[in-house]
Amino acid sequence: MKQERERGITITSAAITFGWRQHRINLIDTPGHVDFTIEVERSVRVLDGSVTILDAVSGVEAQTQKVWAQADRYGIPRIAFVNKMDRIGAGFGRTVREIQYKLQVNPLVCQIPVMEINDKGSSSFIGVVDLLNMHVLDWNKDPNGSVIQRSPLTENHAMPQLYAEALKGRTSLIEALSEIDDIILDTYLNSEEQGKVSADEIRQALRRVTLGGKAIPVFCGAAFRNIGVQPLMDAIVDYLPSPLERPPPLASLEDGKLVEIPLREKDNLCALAFKVIHDEKRGAMVFIRTYSGQLDNRMTLYNTNIRQKERVNKIFQMYANEAEEISSITAGNIGVVIGLKETRTGDTLIQMNDTRKTLRLPTIDIPAPVFFCSVEAISASEEKPLEDALKNILREDPSLHLNTDPESGQNLISGMGELHLEIVKDRLLNEFKVKAEIGKMRISYRETVTAEVSDFTNLYDRELMGKQAKAQITLLIQPLAEDDNGIASDGGNRIEIEVELEDEAVNSLESSANPQYQAYTTLESKEIKAAIHSGILSALSRGPILGFPLSGIHVRVNSIKLFGAESTKTAISACASQALSQAVKVGSPSLLEPLMKVTVEVSEEYLGIVLSDLSGVRRGHIISLETAQKAVHLYGSAVPIHQQKNEVYAPPDSTYNDKENVGKNRIFKAKRVIQAHVPLSSMLGYASALRSLTAGDASFNMTMYRFGLMSEDRARAVIAEMQGGY
Repeated sequence: MKQERERGITITSAAITFGWRQHRINLIDTPGHVDFTIEVERSVRVLDGSVTILDAVSGVEAQTQKVWAQADRYGIPRIAFVNKMDRIGAGFGRTVREIQYKLQVNPLVCQIPVMEINDKGSSSFIGVVDLLNMHVLDWNKDPNGSVIQRSPLTENHAMPQLYAEALKGRTSLIEALSEIDDIILDTYLNSEEQGKVSADEIRQALRRVTLGGKAIPVFCGAAFRNIGVQPLMDAIVDYLPSPLERPPPLASLEDGKLVEIPLREKDNLCALAFKVIHDEKRGAMVFIRTYSGQLDNRMTLYNTNIRQKERVNKIFQMYANEAEEISSITAGNIGVVIGLKETRTGDTLIQMNDTRKTLRLPTIDIPAPVFFCSVEAISASEEKPLEDALKNILREDPSLHLNTDPESGQNLISGMGELHLEIVKDRLLNEFKVKAEIGKMRISYRETVTAEVSDFTNLYDRELMGKQAKAQITLLIQPLAEDDNGIASDGGNRIEIEVELEDEAVNSLESSANPQYQAYTTLESKEIKAAIHSGILSALSRGPILGFPLSGIHVRVNSIKLFGAESTKTAISACASQALSQAVKVGSPSLLEPLMKVTVEVSEEYLGIVLSDLSGVRRGHIISLETAQKAVHLYGSAVPIHQQKNEVYAPPDSTYNDKENVGKNRIFKAKRVIQAHVPLSSMLGYASALRSLTAGDASFNMTMYRFGLMSEDRARAVIAEMQGGY
């Protein structure tokens, strides 16, 4: 993407398929920025294993922890690659320790960097030592890094300290594996020469502990110069699982029954659409992961989420921006399908002749948007191009939402953050060539009730298109408990429909006066409840104060009174919507603002000023103040961070090998970690402010926590800003 090249970051995930050592690898590269977390979420959903790329200078960053937690939810085996070892300030040993204390995992160092010290005392990265085979790997003979020179590492090596460190690292690796793998422990104890274990035996043990989620193999290199890339590819084949080694996914049927989807090519097709992109020439391109069966060209599919037939026109294998047409996508693989008109991210696809029409794979969690802005065509002739462009962008990115303000008629588009919406604006104007006016970016608030309203009854009785529509509903509303986040599909509310159907045509003496009442309603119980639910959702989409969606409300429909043929689904839905809207006005409505969970890592020197800024100017609530890690000895292995039997091995960190401190027992002082809940409105521009406060020393990460009640003073200010009064 042009926007990626301009900003130097990854914005959208990219897929490429290639071969390595007679294996087929489907690689998906995902962004790291928090605004594009949906790209990570939908990619992680279909992965069998992952490689976590870490910056040797920055170490484990805040967003790395967020992405790591996403992978944890799906139980994905991982390996780590410490990249950019050729940069000034790169620290492999320090990064290994951060993997342990920040990600709470057991890192197993499989390589150590080879650092060459020049006459001025500074070091440069020239290669790696393979601890399994005790080989030095050198890429210096080819400037492109395509040729590796391997040489045995012995005690007669030109850098004798490198051999001693490598021997220490290999011994530590075997001992660490023996703690968590019984097979290699037996090999270690029963070997003829005590402690002698072959490279193949270590490799097999590393595979077992990686697949079991017990440890993380760690490698290093400099990808820009292709140093360390080939051993990393070998590690993917050696240690990460194939689709056959992963637990089969569970799909649900309409009755709530869960069924396993085993990986068999001859079974019925079951596939998940995990990404959609728009191509100017090809149209919508849907990325598919097949879990069973085989998806063939020209196949007729059934989308179980939207209950609609789809047809495959073409199938492609992606190589980043290039596409190669193929005939099918076999079980366990990914590919791109052209021709699917309505399929979106998270939809399940089966064959049209499959009887399991309600089969659904777990969908992809989509976070709630927290920013919005208006988008308007500059003229009537531009409305259709804008509508088409927005439709394509919304289909591509499910974390975007579009709605129309009923008062102003404006199109309001909502997203995950400032950068997220900035990219959308850029694409609309430059990629889709739409002539539109983009409004000021605003925060997406919510509305709620603060008081309980019980037994609120609403009678809906009016004429619609010449026919009488009538229904009566009684419901209760109350604020959700603080620890109850509601149901995501209901907008963070909780809806309960516990009605006993009562038909006035049967029970009312007055009904005999109207002949229409004599016909008992033909609606089934399921249809009635669906109509009530639809009406409730309609009312929840717009609050009474500023028209923001309602959230944090428990709605319980206690009873419904029907009036024969007059109680249509439309009448029931309208009655439910009207009942809730009126009840909310009685329930002391109030504004909610998005609260962010903010994590700031800062040195002791700037701790006070950062705490004061968060709790004062930014109206934050400090949750905890911790030490990022215990003190770490930078010469030698790390001080144990958790109470473990063995220390985690990390090689000496060359970034601290300055002449003044060599040989001394220098200690790297840990930073302090501040956890706080802060209103999103107070966090705008915080990155620049934090740099100014700490001279660039601190880093921070923030994720959506929940919507919190706004103070009266703050509510008045927001209302005054948005509509000019309270």
